[in-house]
Order: sequence, then C-alpha cells, then structure tokens
Amino acid sequence: MRSRSSTSLVLLAVALCALPARAQDICCNPWTDVGQSLPGTHGAPQLEASGSLADGTQVTLDLDGALEAAPAWLVAGLQQLGAPFKGGVLVPAPDVVLPLVTDAAGMLGLQATWPAGLPVGTQVAVQCWIEDAAAVAGYAASNAQLGVTPPPPPAGSFPADWINGSNCATDPKIQVHQYDENTFILRQSKCTNFEAPFVFLLFGQDKVLLLDSGAGNIQIASKVNGLIAGWLAAHGKTSIPLVVAHTHGHGDHIAGDVQFTGQPDTTVVGAASTSVIAFFGFQDWPNDIRQYDLGGRVLDVLGIPGHQAAHIAIYDHETALLLTGDTLYPGFLFISGAVSQGNFVKYQASTQRLVDFIADKPVAWVFGTHVEMTSTPGVAYPYGTTVQPNERDPQLLRAHLLELNAAVQAMGSSPQVEVHDDFIIQPSG
Repeated sequence: MRSRSSTSLVLLAVALCALPARAQDICCNPWTDVGQSLPGTHGAPQLEASGSLADGTQVTLDLDGALEAAPAWLVAGLQQLGAPFKGGVLVPAPDVVLPLVTDAAGMLGLQATWPAGLPVGTQVAVQCWIEDAAAVAGYAASNAQLGVTPPPPPAGSFPADWINGSNCATDPKIQVHQYDENTFILRQSKCTNFEAPFVFLLFGQDKVLLLDSGAGNIQIASKVNGLIAGWLAAHGKTSIPLVVAHTHGHGDHIAGDVQFTGQPDTTVVGAASTSVIAFFGFQDWPNDIRQYDLGGRVLDVLGIPGHQAAHIAIYDHETALLLTGDTLYPGFLFISGAVSQGNFVKYQASTQRLVDFIADKPVAWVFGTHVEMTSTPGVAYPYGTTVQPNERDPQLLRAHLLELNAAVQAMGSSPQVEVHDDFIIQPSG
C-alpha cells in the first residue's frame, strides 16, 4: 500500500479555506470526475478523490499512472478555468499550486483533515500536472476532480429532559422521543431497571429496525407496535416488516426479544456472534463493514467486539448518527476480561476501527445506550444508581470517540481505569 503525505494537502486545505467561496448547487456525490487528462509516458494519469468534504473529515487524493520520480504540481481552485495549457486543458483556476514529486511507481498519495468553516456549496477543483517529455508539450495532466462541500447533517431534536428515576409515580416506563420523521429514541425508566438503556427505532421505506429491546419489565413490543402503526398511518402505508437487532448480547439489551418472537412480519436477530455475522453477511468479522438497506435508508454495520463478543456499531447515512452501544457512552465503559480473555486488545482494535471508519464521514452525534455521568465533568453516579437527576446529556461528539481511542491506544498492553470528563474507561480482569 502506498504511503500518503499529509503536509501538502494540509497546505492546500488551509489555502482554500482562506479564499472566498462561491456557492454552487449541492449534489449527492461530493466529487465528480470532469476529465481533461493529457497522456504522458504511461498514458493518461488518473486522479481519484474521496472524502465527504464535511467539516473536520478526511480528504484523500490519489494519483496513478504518472511518470516515475517526476516533478508534479497539484493545481486547485474554487472555480473551473478550463483554459488551454501545454497542449491540454487546465481545469482549475490556479488559486493554489503545490509542487510535488511522484514516487518510484509514478504515484502520489495525499491525505489530510479538511478544515471547518468552508460555506456549504463551496466548489473545489483539483488537477495534477506532471513533467513528462513524452507528452505533447512536455507535460502530462491528470483528469480533474470537482468537489462540492455538503450541507451539515440533518438536524434532529432531543428532549429537554430524559426520564431519570426521579418521578417514578408519574414517569412513563418508556420515554419516547421522535428525533426526526423516521427516527425514534426510546429510554427505559430507571424505575424499571437501573440500566435505563436507550433503544432506537429506525424507519426506512421497506423495513424498520429496532436496535435493542431493553432490559425487561416493560411492554416494549406494544410500545414499538404503536409507534409503527402511527408511522404507517402518517406515511400512507398499511404494513412494514420489523427487524429486531442488537448493539450487543448483554441481558439489558435483549430482554425484550421474547415479546417479538413469533410476531407477524418480524425477524429477531439472534444475540450470538454467529447469528449477527450470518444476518448482516459479514465475510471477515469484525474487519469488514456491511451495509443494511431499510429502503432508501442505508446503515453501515461495523463489528466492534471488546465490551462483548457480538458487539456492533451502526452508522446511519440518513441522520449521520453513529450508534455505539456500550462501547462508548457517558458512563462506565466496561471491558471485562481485559487481559485474561484478550478483550482489551479487541476493544482497542474496535475503537480504532470506528475512528478509521468515520474519518471521511460527517457525524451529527455519537450515541450510546446508557448515561452514568453527572453534569459535572469527570464525576459519575455510582454504578447501579436508580435516581440520576443531574445526569449528563447522552449524546456525544466525534471528538469523544477520538479521545477514547487515543486513550486506550496509549495504554498499550497495560489497561487501567482512567477518568475522563465525559466517560470512564473501566477495564477489569
């Protein structure tokens, strides 16, 4: 695998950020190949661009098929010039020109974090020019790539307060919050179980996914069926298949499964790793990433064992929510059998996998399944607390996942309890 230089692309990103933006129409794919390559010794060099161009995400440019060890220039601009140049077409306005050198294979690889602050619709055109005596006028050119900065992730809402065990006489056993038109977040009351897990109901046009079924002692099926009936009525539909899956197989996330077993038009995914792997079609668990389509709503499913063997995370393309189960939430991040069962190594690999996965994707929120932290940074309620009147909001940020990953990687092979403002790393065994 080629190595990638980040320095040049950082300079490019910073330079572009300083230029005035020109708003363009937003398209679904942030990158478009606009052609205009000019052949050299090995034919036409090929430039590929990837990354969402959302604030703080990773952008990558890869050049193949150029002359080996040759001087090259990456040209970038905030509009397309389309001017004749050296026998070809210079596509970008030369707002930024970075001198580079191709490697021994005639390649270039550039990678960096895209800066925040570029207005929605900013157009970015990039093209590489390479000194090459075999080209028409001594220079070969790659195709040009045109990127457009996207709008931010769609805004959802959160309630002013979640039920927290303070009012058992009046609070519902299940709090239902509609995050957006097709997304519901349910919280089980601490009056029914101190774990008070969050449960997610995600509607597509063809299927609805219930992620986790709660800790028991609640009528989760009737509540979910009521929500489905309401959604169907609002969308002019008469039925929709229900899939019940889980972030992981611990009892406080699967206890309600029995209420769905045998229910018409319902599939309950088993909690064991073998069932999870088979249902989502993993070929190389936990390293590959599977996509699950609810019908116009695509979910990326990642294996993230460590907290539990069958643990998964889900990234929702519709909302840019990253659902992390018990791997990351504001509370005690338990890793049992950390050394004796090798679970800390698995946990480290899983947090790194998550960080790598979101590098080029927008993330609205990182949302786990519990809250145990108070609103005071670094202070948690004792595990098992049933009344939490001053608990922290459950939603976290991309930065929290980066913070967690950096912390567990720094521990190496010596896991230890470590208190952070918004979570507590809690390995044992």
